[in-house]
Amino acid sequence: MRTLSVGMPTIPAAARIGATSVLAAFAVTAGLLVPVQAHAADSGVSAGRYENTSTAISWTGTWSTATSTSDSDGSYATLNTDGNAQLTFTGTGITWNTRVNSYSGIADVYLDGVKKATVDLYSATSKTKQAVYSVSGLTAGTHVLKIVRTGTKNDSSSGRNVTIDYFDVVGSTASATPSPTASATPTPSATPTASASPTASATPTASATPTASATPTASATPTASATPTASATPTASATPTATPTASATPTATPTASATPTASATPTASGTPTASATPTAAPKGVGQGTYENDDPAVTLNGTWTKVASNQDSGGSTGSLSTAGYAELSFTTSGIRWITRYNTYSGIADVYLDGTKVRTVDLYSATTKTQQVAYEVTGLPETSHTIRIVRTGTKNASSSSPNIMLDAFVAPDIHAPLAPTGLTATVDGQDIDLAWAANAETDVKAYKVYRREGTSTTRTLIATTTADVRTFTDTARMPGATYGYDVVAVDTSDNASASSAAASATMPIDVQPAGVYEDGDAAVTLYGPWSTVTSNMDSGGSYATLNAAGYAEVSFSTSGIRWISRLNSYSGIADVYLDGVKVKTVDLYSSTTKYQQVAYEVKGLPETTHTLRVVRTGTKNASSTSTAIVLDSFVAPDIYPPAAPTAVTTTPGRGTVTLAWAANTEPDVVGYRVYRSQGTSAPVAATTAPVTAPTFTDDGLQPAATYRYTVTALDKMGNESPVSAAVDATVPMKALPAGVYEDDDTDDVLLKGSWNKTASTGAGTDSGSSFSTLGDTGYAEVSFATSGIRWLARTNSTSGLADVYLDGVKVKTVDLYSSTTKFSQNVYEATGLSETGHTLRVVRTGNKNADSAGRNITLDAFVAPDIYAPAAPTSVQASGIRTGAKLTWTKSPDADVASYRIFRRATGTTTDVLVGTTDAATTSFANVGLADGGSYSWSVVARDTWGNDSAASLPASFTNGGDPYASFPQRYATCPTATVTVSTRAQLLTAVSAAKAGTVIKLNPGTYGANIDVTTVATPDKPLWICGPRTAVIDNADITKGYGFRVTGASNVVIAGMTVRNVQKGVAVLYSKAVTVADLRVEKIGDEAIHLKNQTTDSTVIGNSISTTGLNSPNYGEGVYIGTAEGNWCLYNDCNADTSDRNLVAFNTISGTTAEPMEAKAGTSNGTMWKNTLDGAAITSSDTDSLVQVMGSGWVIAGNTGAHSPNDAIQVWNTTAGYGFDNIVYGNAVSDALPGYGVRMPYADGGNVVGCSNTAPAAAMGMSNKSCQA
Repeated sequence: MRTLSVGMPTIPAAARIGATSVLAAFAVTAGLLVPVQAHAADSGVSAGRYENTSTAISWTGTWSTATSTSDSDGSYATLNTDGNAQLTFTGTGITWNTRVNSYSGIADVYLDGVKKATVDLYSATSKTKQAVYSVSGLTAGTHVLKIVRTGTKNDSSSGRNVTIDYFDVVGSTASATPSPTASATPTPSATPTASASPTASATPTASATPTASATPTASATPTASATPTASATPTASATPTATPTASATPTATPTASATPTASATPTASGTPTASATPTAAPKGVGQGTYENDDPAVTLNGTWTKVASNQDSGGSTGSLSTAGYAELSFTTSGIRWITRYNTYSGIADVYLDGTKVRTVDLYSATTKTQQVAYEVTGLPETSHTIRIVRTGTKNASSSSPNIMLDAFVAPDIHAPLAPTGLTATVDGQDIDLAWAANAETDVKAYKVYRREGTSTTRTLIATTTADVRTFTDTARMPGATYGYDVVAVDTSDNASASSAAASATMPIDVQPAGVYEDGDAAVTLYGPWSTVTSNMDSGGSYATLNAAGYAEVSFSTSGIRWISRLNSYSGIADVYLDGVKVKTVDLYSSTTKYQQVAYEVKGLPETTHTLRVVRTGTKNASSTSTAIVLDSFVAPDIYPPAAPTAVTTTPGRGTVTLAWAANTEPDVVGYRVYRSQGTSAPVAATTAPVTAPTFTDDGLQPAATYRYTVTALDKMGNESPVSAAVDATVPMKALPAGVYEDDDTDDVLLKGSWNKTASTGAGTDSGSSFSTLGDTGYAEVSFATSGIRWLARTNSTSGLADVYLDGVKVKTVDLYSSTTKFSQNVYEATGLSETGHTLRVVRTGNKNADSAGRNITLDAFVAPDIYAPAAPTSVQASGIRTGAKLTWTKSPDADVASYRIFRRATGTTTDVLVGTTDAATTSFANVGLADGGSYSWSVVARDTWGNDSAASLPASFTNGGDPYASFPQRYATCPTATVTVSTRAQLLTAVSAAKAGTVIKLNPGTYGANIDVTTVATPDKPLWICGPRTAVIDNADITKGYGFRVTGASNVVIAGMTVRNVQKGVAVLYSKAVTVADLRVEKIGDEAIHLKNQTTDSTVIGNSISTTGLNSPNYGEGVYIGTAEGNWCLYNDCNADTSDRNLVAFNTISGTTAEPMEAKAGTSNGTMWKNTLDGAAITSSDTDSLVQVMGSGWVIAGNTGAHSPNDAIQVWNTTAGYGFDNIVYGNAVSDALPGYGVRMPYADGGNVVGCSNTAPAAAMGMSNKSCQA
């Protein structure tokens, strides 16, 4: 942007310039304007420069001083209210120098009370130290220059200020010693009438010009008294005597020729005689204007000077008695300038002593500065004109007085032509300069301009003589201008034209494009302001509220001016190539953006310039005259070439296109078109793309699309289409399956989907769902015969459209007043098993009751309608818990589980006894009846619930009780190898025992603390046998033990009684130890304890009662393993893996803790057909008859009563334990507060057989589903 303006100086707090005005008032007396009041005359300042800060200047009004280094002496004065400035000076000329700018107004110039000029201080650009008014050739003497603010302005100006920088006063060029004229001494008979008071002008001024012979002698210089004193001007009432006062007559006597003859005295009648011609010819003055009070003018008689700004020089002279006015001159002509009015009489005009005319000065209306007489064509020698009062008048006149305003001696000789004219381009202006004309009477220069090849000269400026520069502003780009200058003298003679000078304005021609208000290609002339706005082209617009214009040069066939229209814009003129073509009113009652304010088309594609000029006018409805520029648009009518080398790359729901970039400089983007089949192409995007690539999204899988591409230039021209290319969107048709919301490999989610996790049974499929709160969709492609969309419905969901293979098939409302999980909100069935695509699109609409518009996705379900193949090779074999089944899995990949069915021999009913996952091909069926015969078949179920045919059956007959004929019982004790009757014998025998030793105890008491450490063999175990009457008794329940077996193997302890010890039987670090048929009673802590990696041992057929007498919390009946908290204390911080131990056929009662307990760390043990009673339980941490914390235990066939809560508990309190336990065939007949069997929540592999019974359990048989 080219901005052409000049900054304004900063004005500080104003300093008031005080002034006292000089006033004069007049009254009409006898038809004359007579002064009635006046201040004493001011002699005025002499030659020199007088800055605005000078005390010689009188100020009226509120003037302010502004500092500025651009102005003379660093300041200027400004006036923005009514007022004036006045300078009284003594000299022959004065110049007013000041600023001109875009916010100054108009001033009137008065010289000696007469309005001389009206000066317009406006300039489109600020300029300082400008001579705006100048006058020269004044009569040497005192003058007053007054500058008056008018309060008016040029239409282009934004203000009405008046400014003053300084005044330059030109001094007198005459001799400092005045020479009086011949008429300076009145004759003795010159007795004026009462009103004939001579004015001060009766005394010649310093510029008095003597007659031709008036070369005075040394005595011809008058004394100081030759200048009349103040008393020489009498007051209005003063009547002088017949003889003027002595001071009115200079003491010096001029030469003989300086004194007029006696005939210069009028007769008594006031009419001069014929001898009124001077006896000596005067030399005469040259060309000029000689006011009534000029020393060159001889006034004879009683003349009165009347000040008036209506007359030349600010005054007129009036003669009311006999007398005359005379001027000698050397020019070729003379004019007498005077007033005509109702109170003037008749005068005779004499030229060179000859009466040439009688002039009647009467007029019914006052007329000023009238030419009463003029003569031309005289030889340029000395001549004299005399105007003589006749004393007569027109009958209509009220007075015979005559008046003199001035004599004008015209000059008929033109000055020489100016020289040295130059023309220089300065931005948008052309600066002119020329040399000064040396002739002294040149008063002005006229500047003429010619445009281009035109021969028409236009006057564009007039300057004063001292101003020899001029700036021709705001010229048209590309145009050539010729200039010449003419000098004009004070007689308005014009010189010949100067030699011409020319300049060609530069032009920056723009191609097609959009040129914003701030673009360097746009010229902004004047004080434009830029305003940012996203409503306007380019994000801004410019506004102008003072004189100026906006301009752009272009080479296209048309141009547009884009602008705002609003309620505060004015009117602009539009110029095209320098010719005004339109006036545009920018007013609009409402603001409108990016409007075409002017447009032209069809121009030749050559250089043009559009200029928008502020007129300063407006529509009556507008509040401002400002104009606005948003941008200029130079349109391009030629489309670019079509894009080439278009390629496509299909993707997931997309096609990405690429093409060779168009290298034409005005290409700004591309448009991509898409079609299918025979359909018409449509734009693939609403906005053009800027790069030579584009990805078309949201496409239908398996669909084929055809694409073409066009190029767009910045003027909106679109190229032909490119060659067409085809692309097929790939489809990933999924097999049957459940595809969760977060399965992004298979489910395409477009938009801002948010996943939310959910847990617990009965919530969302896959433990999550996703929500879409904005534009988007979810899509899945599948190869099955149907599809389901699972979603949550709730009170904040909206509507979705469902598309199947690109066709809208349903609108689904997901609103429900309560939240519902995994709802099948849409399903399609019966499709061909080829590729299909389901798309669910958020509409943004909702049910009136819904609080939101979201849509949800839980999963897409592609169902399978085909059953898997049946399992094969099913086999059944007996195990300790029943039957073990194995099979070969189905070959189908989507098998989810196997279902095991059992049929009892002799029946036709298949009972589902269990289910395994797809990876498990074995199953244990527990709780089979002893001796029962069964067959089993296995069915495979796939992920869609389709069941295979049943496998071929496998049969098995269950044997009897596996532990009913346990071989190591008291009844089977072999023949003794050692028989003992005393404690000592027993201790000796035990100490000496080895494999195969059989120690039999006779009835009796043997004390306690029997330690057994023998390592025997399976075929030769160590037996220690005795009847119940053989008693191991410590007589102290707080210490000791009955038997302690440590590190032994293959040991059998059977038959005896153990009582009154802290620990009954303890087996540590041992293997294959049998404790059988003992009676263990009155025990301080637990009765029988297998621990510290004791394995493969048996506790069978024992009668246990009254434990926990020393410590109730430790009063278990049979205790297997070690509590986890004691592993470090008793087992080197390792788990106590006392595994594969059997507890069978024991009767346990009277215990203060659990009758049977197996700790974490133990595995694969069996608790078989024991009889349990918990009536004596008092331990604070015991609430069951059986507690198992290990894994792989079988708890079967046990009966019990009096449990404090649950009958049997399985826990997984320690990592890795509490799993794969099988509980079946147990029975509790009395009431239970809890469950018959309580399983842990993490119960992997634990089985509860349906053969367990607890009819009176308050909470039911089990917290886990049972196996039939």
